[in-house]
Amino acid sequence: MVRGFLAAGNFDIGCLGQYTDMGCCKQYNRLLDKFPKDQVFLDEKTQISFLDGYVHNKEAVMGRNVGNWQHSFAQAMRTDARKCLQTLRGAFCGYVLNKQTSGLTVYTDQVSVKAVYYYANGDQWIVSNHIPYMIAVLRANKAVYHFNETAAKYMLTYGYMLDDSTFVKEIHRLLPGQIAYIGNGQIETEYYYRICDREEKMSEEEAVERIDKAFREAVRREFDKDREYGYRHLVDLSGGLDSRMVSWVAHDMGYTDQLNVTYCRSGYLDEKISGRIAGYLGHEYMFKPLDDIGWMYDVDEIILKNNAAALYTGITGGQRLLKTLDTAQFGIEHTGMIGDAVLSTFYHDKEFNYGSPQLGYHRYSEKLSYEFSSDITEPYACQEMFAVYTRGILGAQSSYMIRQHYVETASPFMDVDFLNMVFSLPFDYRRQHHIYLKWMALKYPQSTGFGWEKWGGVKPREDHIFYRKVKTTQRLLRQAVCKACKLQSKDNMNPLDYWYRESPGIQEYYRDYYCQNRNRSELGEELAKDISRMFEEGNVIEKSMALTVLGAIKLYF
Repeated sequence: MVRGFLAAGNFDIGCLGQYTDMGCCKQYNRLLDKFPKDQVFLDEKTQISFLDGYVHNKEAVMGRNVGNWQHSFAQAMRTDARKCLQTLRGAFCGYVLNKQTSGLTVYTDQVSVKAVYYYANGDQWIVSNHIPYMIAVLRANKAVYHFNETAAKYMLTYGYMLDDSTFVKEIHRLLPGQIAYIGNGQIETEYYYRICDREEKMSEEEAVERIDKAFREAVRREFDKDREYGYRHLVDLSGGLDSRMVSWVAHDMGYTDQLNVTYCRSGYLDEKISGRIAGYLGHEYMFKPLDDIGWMYDVDEIILKNNAAALYTGITGGQRLLKTLDTAQFGIEHTGMIGDAVLSTFYHDKEFNYGSPQLGYHRYSEKLSYEFSSDITEPYACQEMFAVYTRGILGAQSSYMIRQHYVETASPFMDVDFLNMVFSLPFDYRRQHHIYLKWMALKYPQSTGFGWEKWGGVKPREDHIFYRKVKTTQRLLRQAVCKACKLQSKDNMNPLDYWYRESPGIQEYYRDYYCQNRNRSELGEELAKDISRMFEEGNVIEKSMALTVLGAIKLYF
């Protein structure tokens, strides 16, 4: 089962199944429908308006027109689309079509929790959150489209896209905080929202107060949306800090009907720590061990569901866990997505952090070397923002595309107002988790009583840094011994190389998949050699990057 929508102008979309014909465009809906009262699908005399997802502050748009959300949204977009989207809080994407001019406006939320893609060629256009739907329509209409070699090179180095690229040259992703205007054969994009670093002077105590106020408001929005529709709370929990603080703060605020979910190698710190936290808070708890490595066989299904936006192994067992749940109980999967990089920093050097953005960091593989256009970094003010948008949103957050076939998704750390606050904090406060740990110690001291997976199980307290260094030294020594003895280390929540080595079945599956799909004409000679090198010489992550490219070609071409 896949979920999504597709709207198209001057295309026959009957290949998808039953659809709505509005004359100037047609729309196919197979929506998740978790929050139907938040959605917009309105066909008026002069305009068609569509929004998928959920909105926390509909009243900010409705004003006095209480109870008339759809018409209020349509009017606000007609009057000033930028202002309307800047006002909204939530996870959403969609389009507005002006019937009189045939002008199309496509939009996504500020941080692209809800991804959306578009195709435009002359007077023909398609908007969808599911590329396979778009491919099906293009094929059915005998429209020509081409393989995008740049997307393959991104996948073979970074493991995710660095810009609006997809594996199809003619299909583009709308980037976070962007609007696209399509009409008269032209496409223009602009940003209505950008995250920005703008340090302000403040004491550490004031910083803690700001963090707590903004985080609690972000938590309230998310969990109240569940309550509004009568859902229970599905909350990720691991041995890290981010998901811990989401669950802990929500519990402190009275959102106690939580199911905490964890998946990793059985017996690893993530399981041990998360189980203790859930037990302390009195939450229902579900752990899915990944040792059966069944999820590693899901190449085609993951690529189908995540639009080939990132390497297929990125979500590990997340999809398998969701498939085991009765997701009808839940509205939003509450995650701690990239909280570590937001409330702390990607980099410890301030000058580098705020310096001009550079390519080459946060790659999954260094095996291949490609030259990419410097235009990629141009939209970003500094290295940190480049990392947040690419490694964070386009990379890590791509797992949301998979999750959204089952539930909606959110992270308080990615709440717009929390982001606006957190990047006003002095860099030296955020560096090395200093203000993060102080916030926990001052506001939720009991939350520091459980180990931190990143610190080898040492409690997340600044006065425990010495113990962390001891643990880190021990870990490094064990890893060095494993390397010297040519042993695969299991000191990882998902020890892919170990599992691969110990499983003839997955070795055979990878080899068969590679052999059956490697001789594709789309690749060209040089790219085919690169994929061969990645598969034959690479570790399991690198092999999975090669399979992701082959899988995307198999699916789309």
